[in-house]
Amino acid sequence: MPANSTEIFRILTVAPNLIQIEVMDADQFKQDANDFTIGSYLKISDDSNTSIIALVQSFKIKETSSGGTADSTNPSFILDAQPIGFLDDDGKFKRGGQQIAIPPNNVSIADDTILKGIYESVDEDKKFCFANLAQKPSVEIAVDGDKFFSKHIAVVGSTGSGKSGTVARILQEGINPTDDQTERGVLNNTHILLFDLHGEYKTAFPKSKKLDVNSLVLPYWLMNSEELEEMFIESNENNSHNQVSQFRYAVIQNKIKYNPSVLNPSYDSPLYFSLKEVHTFLTNLNNEVVGKIDGENARPKLSDGTLVDDRCTHYFDEKRTFVVQSTAAATKASNGPFNGEFDKFVMRLESKINDNRLSFLLKPKKSETEEFNTSDFPKILKQFIGYDEAENDNITIIDLSGIPFEVLSVVVSLISRLVFDFCFHYKAVKPLLTEVPFLLVLEEAHNYIPQSEGAKYQSVKKSIERIAKEGRKYGLSLMIVSQRPSEISETIFSQCNNFVAMRLTNPTDQQYVKRLMPDSVSAITDTLPVLERQEALIIGDCIPIPTIVRIKDLSDKPDSNDIHFRTEWKKDWVDITFTELIKKIKK
Repeated sequence: MPANSTEIFRILTVAPNLIQIEVMDADQFKQDANDFTIGSYLKISDDSNTSIIALVQSFKIKETSSGGTADSTNPSFILDAQPIGFLDDDGKFKRGGQQIAIPPNNVSIADDTILKGIYESVDEDKKFCFANLAQKPSVEIAVDGDKFFSKHIAVVGSTGSGKSGTVARILQEGINPTDDQTERGVLNNTHILLFDLHGEYKTAFPKSKKLDVNSLVLPYWLMNSEELEEMFIESNENNSHNQVSQFRYAVIQNKIKYNPSVLNPSYDSPLYFSLKEVHTFLTNLNNEVVGKIDGENARPKLSDGTLVDDRCTHYFDEKRTFVVQSTAAATKASNGPFNGEFDKFVMRLESKINDNRLSFLLKPKKSETEEFNTSDFPKILKQFIGYDEAENDNITIIDLSGIPFEVLSVVVSLISRLVFDFCFHYKAVKPLLTEVPFLLVLEEAHNYIPQSEGAKYQSVKKSIERIAKEGRKYGLSLMIVSQRPSEISETIFSQCNNFVAMRLTNPTDQQYVKRLMPDSVSAITDTLPVLERQEALIIGDCIPIPTIVRIKDLSDKPDSNDIHFRTEWKKDWVDITFTELIKKIKK
């Protein structure tokens, strides 16, 4: 740029959100600005050397009063630029509306030195790099790793925009080893739990721990009330309230039967109960006939004449036969209060129990004859926590591609809730823990946390919404990944502090994302529909200014044999009194 930039630029308008600049010498401008585009940066200064950094938002050819251009051979044009921050006395970039003297007297195109200075404002020990500046590939973009991972992240983009590759690159960089292998990296402080809906991340993380429908241990008895009822109750049936009340009673009583040492177990307690026995209980209740002869007091009456005083001692073990309904005085008997009430419910329970696709959830076994029970809870939980002595990587991939869609939301809800409960109680056991221990990556999130209020998604929305609102207190962050952000629960999406937005072609999605973004920088948010593949807009408090970047190639992924992660935290894990932690979760 020539020393006297006033020969090229003339400032026309200065406003809080707009600075208009006339480019008077288009030929000279072309020579000095080969890579200049919409979204490029300008430095605007005054006599006291106060400088504003502005983003080019648009341009137009200057017209004369007669409608033609001022000079058809060398037309001038006007740039609309949006101020985004300023350079302080030390030349460091800061966000804000620092005012400059009117009129400013110098305009120049921000060079590599200025751009690198902006992104180097991130503390050296917190730098996290996975992209380069789109307009200037020589400028590496550094985000604040602590702010990026310790707060919720949204990665959005239409099909074909390179969204999955971007997620993989971010996570690969997140587990990249530090330069000094003897010290724990400041950035590498999270265990990643990735819900992989299509089974596409295995090759990107060859050393990761992988769980799929054949290896996932997720017993039904870990479900809470919302998950159990979503799984087994049809809320639109007229007698659904009776189904809920008797199913709840049967579950609690069966938990008491198998966990006699636990005081007052609740419907939500992660304690073993037998689903088959609960089914048997409800079948007996559905077939129940009560005696009406004097002295029988309408108690259930079996075919051998036995009067049932306590249903729990008779109804769990086997299907019973009852006396025949009769109006005769000597054999008077009538249907019980729920006789025939649960025909559909009992059939639905039986159908799900016998569905082999759901065996991983409803019939998980340690061996041919032995089921997982309450004592196995620590082992079950550890498969998601990831800090096994035999495991070296800090990412666990849960392959959901083989899981039936009708139970997908229940599976995501259950695992997410278990991890949240662990983080909640771990914070109590280890109150001095300040690191961020977990990142949940929800791939294709619109499939199981939608805007709709249907009962089918109630449990998973409640689990994820609780994490979105409270998870950061306990070291649990979310990465929401979706091609249809407008279909995701706004309660969850609005909690995201950092956005990696790729090309979005749907106007509804574009407006939805713009509305929820923490910054309003129309100069670059308007580019969402025209971004190239692997280009993204990063916006949020992790980055000094909203920026369009090009994600680094996956071929540059770190050698998985060198992955080094949270050595000290693993040691803490071994030192935890895990029994105490499990007791807290069970209550």
